[in-house]
Amino acid sequence: MTIANTNDTRTAILDVAQDMLQRQSISGVSFQLLADRIGIKKGSMYYHFKTKDELAIAILERASQDLKTSFVRGKHKSAIEQLDFFFMIYEKFIGPGQRMCPGGCFASEWEKISDPVKQSVRKVLNVQINGIRDILVFGNETGEFIHHDQETQQLASWIISSLQGGILTSRVEGNQEHFNFAVQAIKRFLYR
Repeated sequence: MTIANTNDTRTAILDVAQDMLQRQSISGVSFQLLADRIGIKKGSMYYHFKTKDELAIAILERASQDLKTSFVRGKHKSAIEQLDFFFMIYEKFIGPGQRMCPGGCFASEWEKISDPVKQSVRKVLNVQINGIRDILVFGNETGEFIHHDQETQQLASWIISSLQGGILTSRVEGNQEHFNFAVQAIKRFLYR
């Protein structure tokens, strides 16, 4: 990989680190391995990220921002289209059976990670829950969804929990079936 400038190097580090994180957890990410994969010296890594925590927070902040942008970009669509697009984000960018969600990658090491990283993980989770909550409110207003007399914040939390569980079991089983089942169950519950 040829790196043209500092911003490209930082982006390359984040891209490769996120892929490693989603496949191996934060423990599987080392500055030496990142440098080797990108084609830079290990010392160059410290110019961009002084610590692994700083790198983890940058990955999570980028994930949060990308999610926020996706929710805003979909505002002109129907609620069903917005929710389907969100499912597609999981399917395309996480790849159930192959990788974990950037935020979910930290769950197995929760007691070992720093408070700032935990806050960033919670932010990714909350961006998803709040974005889904807004879609649910819109879908209830337009009559696209069945309300079920459920609190929308709790229902949004259930949806994210179902997707995360589907990703986890798909990863363990090595196929996308469990994630697909979670999506189908959510659709059967919500869609008219």
